[in-house]
Amino acid sequence: MNLNYLNKVAVLLFISVLISYFFFDDSTLKFKPKKGEERVYQVYSTMEFNAEKGVPSEIKTSSNQLVRYKVLDTGLNTRFEMFVDYIDMKDGSKRISNVTSSSTVNPEMHAIFSQGFEFTLNKNDGKIVDFSAKNKPVWQAFLKERGGELEHNLKKLFTSPGIYDEIPAKEGAVVELPTYQHYSKIKLEVLQVTDEYILIQVEGEQNKLFGRLMLERDSGWLMQMALIVEENFERFGQKGKIRNNIFIVPQMRMMGSLEHTFSWKYDFSPYKYQNQSEPKLSDINKTLANLTSDTVFGNAEGYYELVYDTLFINYQHEFSDVIVPGRFNLTDVTAYSADGKKTPVQLNKLGHYSIVEKDGFHRSLEEFSLTGWSEPAKQLDSIVEFRAKAHYRSAKQVKLELNPDPTKTVSLQYNDLQLELIPIKDTPRRYMLKTLTEGDSFITWQFDGAEGAMINHQHPSISGPEWLTFNELIMLSLASSARYDYTILFDFPAEPQTLSVYVNTVEDSKTFTKDIRFIPVADYESKAEYPPIHEELLYQDDLSSLYPDIYDYDKQSQPVIPSDPALIEPLIIAKYGVEIQLTAEQAAMCALTVTDAPQVNGHTLRWTSINEKNDDNNDLNRYVKYRLTSEDGIRRNFYDIRVNSVLSCSGTPTWQALEYKPSKGWLIDVTQLRNLDTNQTVAEFMRRYRFLNSRNFPLAPYIQFDATDYYQHRDIKNFYQRPLHQVLEQDRWFKLAGRTEHIDELTVTGKPIDKAIVTVFPALP
Repeated sequence: MNLNYLNKVAVLLFISVLISYFFFDDSTLKFKPKKGEERVYQVYSTMEFNAEKGVPSEIKTSSNQLVRYKVLDTGLNTRFEMFVDYIDMKDGSKRISNVTSSSTVNPEMHAIFSQGFEFTLNKNDGKIVDFSAKNKPVWQAFLKERGGELEHNLKKLFTSPGIYDEIPAKEGAVVELPTYQHYSKIKLEVLQVTDEYILIQVEGEQNKLFGRLMLERDSGWLMQMALIVEENFERFGQKGKIRNNIFIVPQMRMMGSLEHTFSWKYDFSPYKYQNQSEPKLSDINKTLANLTSDTVFGNAEGYYELVYDTLFINYQHEFSDVIVPGRFNLTDVTAYSADGKKTPVQLNKLGHYSIVEKDGFHRSLEEFSLTGWSEPAKQLDSIVEFRAKAHYRSAKQVKLELNPDPTKTVSLQYNDLQLELIPIKDTPRRYMLKTLTEGDSFITWQFDGAEGAMINHQHPSISGPEWLTFNELIMLSLASSARYDYTILFDFPAEPQTLSVYVNTVEDSKTFTKDIRFIPVADYESKAEYPPIHEELLYQDDLSSLYPDIYDYDKQSQPVIPSDPALIEPLIIAKYGVEIQLTAEQAAMCALTVTDAPQVNGHTLRWTSINEKNDDNNDLNRYVKYRLTSEDGIRRNFYDIRVNSVLSCSGTPTWQALEYKPSKGWLIDVTQLRNLDTNQTVAEFMRRYRFLNSRNFPLAPYIQFDATDYYQHRDIKNFYQRPLHQVLEQDRWFKLAGRTEHIDELTVTGKPIDKAIVTVFPALP
């Protein structure tokens, strides 16, 4: 176990120090643990080491844990147990995880972490004493082998921070700390005092140290914290800087995977707000009011999937006209093996979501980490289903109005949502809309009165030293409030009279409950009666058009191809090659043939279809490119010859709408398609018909993942080349990766076309 793991152990246990920070008198705040009391925290930390120039060393580690504290005894020496119920600690290629097998990955650390730790807190001096792992034999062997380095880390992180015994519970109070760990001149400032908590900021004057701490007012226990520290490092012949981020929130504050939260790049570019049609709230809320249990829970089954160490349990609703997500949660979640027996899998809920997706996809899910040290990943392999009670609280949408005032903040409270419209000093017509919510109500991104305004969505709503990164500010912002904090900057073209905000809320909502089975995602997707879990478009460049900020891999302009094949001309490539490009529709009814050309090196010439790229998501291209090659495909450049070709087309391709509309948009009854030959390939079928979603983008066919493949591979090429009848369900149903709104059939109009193409290649100079 190297130094980095020792640092990560120290970071994991750093929370132990926090409970010894503040011992205030009875008039302010005092740490008052009770015997038998337990507190559970989510802890996320990262450590990045950057060596000085010339030393090829950059180390990044991260850890995500669920840490549980239990008070054994109170008094002068207060005794604690600390258990790590979940951990995912990464250090390069090394890893500690409670989910993986202890016999193959870091068995020494598994033996230590699986049984937990214990320590004593001396309330006179705030020192952590008698710190040890509960697995005494392994711990003693660990100390014997690496005790010096471990003592160095523990002395650094688990001795008295040396701060004052009391801090006034008064906003604006400042205390200078002579020492904090090995730092000097640290300032503590009380930012906020409420009946529930005290919010404190800690900042180093001579060091890069900045953080926010929230402590419970009644008990002195830590509620949540974010701390960023950067310091110089010089040991083992290496010099550089180490930067640590530590984020702690209580277990009950479900924010999803903290690792995913802070690895996301929050990059919101300002944009000009365009006028949008006003939502018809009466129609929206009438639809919501008419929901029934059968419409909310129309399917008997949902599905689950394990993504790395995170378990997602999903349910797809069958209503497509509801645009306001409700509140979804599961209770009595129980795992079952193939023999029908309950399997004791321990789950820690990380979050619950209801998502309204485009084209009628309305999905609810809950996110869990696998806890415990009984190889939960192996346990999950024996599970065939989860059973749970699913609860869904429907929502409604309301319109709230704020009257901007350039001289003061305008506030509005609606249920659990607080809105503040704050004028920005010395900047005319600029306002910040600040929202605070417990999570059941949230604003949409539609506003009335903001037409023509520049809008900038921002997550951090706090200021800090310039050396902090954007994501670190987000971390500090989340730790500074017990509620979710979100801000939007408006730069109005003129002083606004009214700003209307649309809010989704579950107020006065109905609650629906049903017992649901959740099966593996591969089993769920294999059932034709269930909709696909994600929409997939047939052509990747459509994704580029829809989401240019995400799918920016193909910025090349698309070719302009005449709709009339008679107008298509060849393109000379580097003087000695020639290409012709057709649309997929033209390629379906046209053929390129060499009619007169000499042999080259004993090979005849032909037009060969080529693809410039092979996307993982599809095997069909919007355009088909042909290049003149030798018959063996090797020669593509030619000199001092003349080649005669002909482009023969049965007519001009035209898309014609069909009257047939499937009852389930993802299931196409091919018996409703006229004159269909099911012996043709899937590729030929997809070129003859296009299945358009509500935004008029053609949908891809649904292609089953290979459930036995670790990398979730789909054999796309072979799928498209299979006969259509082999992929049909019950010899009639063709499944799409999305809901189709209408179907077009490729037809031929006009007279047949035979276009002569003559290419003369120059001789070599």
